[in-house]
Amino acid sequence: MEGSVSPLTAAFAAAVLAWASVATLTVVGRLGFERRRRFSASQPVALRSAPARSRRLVARAERHRGEAGKWKRIAALRTVSRERHPRRRALLRWALEDRDRDVAGAAIRILGEIDDDWATEMLLEALRANRYPRALAAGQLERRSPAIGPRLVQLLSDTDAAVRFWGATLLAGCPEIARDELIALTTDPEANVRAAATEALGARSGRGVRDAVRARLGDDAWFVRVHACRALGQVGSPDDAPALAGMLGEPWWWVRAAAKDALRSFGLNVAGVLVPQLDSDDGFVRNGAAEVLQDIGFLDGLARSGKEGVLRERILVAGGDDMRRTAETRADAEESARIDRRTGS
Repeated sequence: MEGSVSPLTAAFAAAVLAWASVATLTVVGRLGFERRRRFSASQPVALRSAPARSRRLVARAERHRGEAGKWKRIAALRTVSRERHPRRRALLRWALEDRDRDVAGAAIRILGEIDDDWATEMLLEALRANRYPRALAAGQLERRSPAIGPRLVQLLSDTDAAVRFWGATLLAGCPEIARDELIALTTDPEANVRAAATEALGARSGRGVRDAVRARLGDDAWFVRVHACRALGQVGSPDDAPALAGMLGEPWWWVRAAAKDALRSFGLNVAGVLVPQLDSDDGFVRNGAAEVLQDIGFLDGLARSGKEGVLRERILVAGGDDMRRTAETRADAEESARIDRRTGS
């Protein structure tokens, strides 16, 4: 009948409509899946696999209550850092500023394991702020030297003497930079800063380094003089031996020891400066000169008789009984070895 639809046609139309609906749902579902997959691929593994776990970690890393909560927070901070959570930077900053020293210290240690520039900047901030002992932040920064050397120079001009000290100390491992800035710090009002700057100059060379180091031999602080002696042994020459020999009579043992170490570094070239010191009125000077002459091999090269024997005896008298026993034992052993070589035994 005209205008009517046959049952077969109606069934066919229903089938087509059902197919279209299923196809549309399939396409929409696929698009949604692809969108979710692309978003998931851009996230850290921990977030893709366990978003609920990630939220719990962040909540735990943000704050704590009580002793047990503190250590759970520190553990959570380590986890979000290791898994490169997108909020780890903010979480570590909050921890760094926390009043609890354990939390702040943990944040510094975690930052030391992160190679990014922002972690270095946060460690520098921690060094300045001193919420936690500066030595910890300095230790983490030292592990990054000399790569971060240029960023350490800023510490040398800080108004806080402790920050200037750590800047000079850390720059000792960056010998290619900051020479002039360190020379300037050798006259800093704070003795600790002068000592650190002088030590750092021991690894440098160039205009003004040696003169700046020599000037610290007369510093008021004994420990600055120690660093000056050691540094002069590195940047100086045998021409500096008279100045170092003058330090052998220091009342501080550490200064005398540093002066002897520096003199030894110049070898036999300093013998001519040290021999006259054997007649000094100061027992420390006589003993120090004799010790260095023995250590550089000058004593062993002297004969036991004649003019050399007289000089040898002067050295042994100045050096004391222990040196005499050691020298005689060594000389007897060498004589026996010579006899054996001659006789072929």
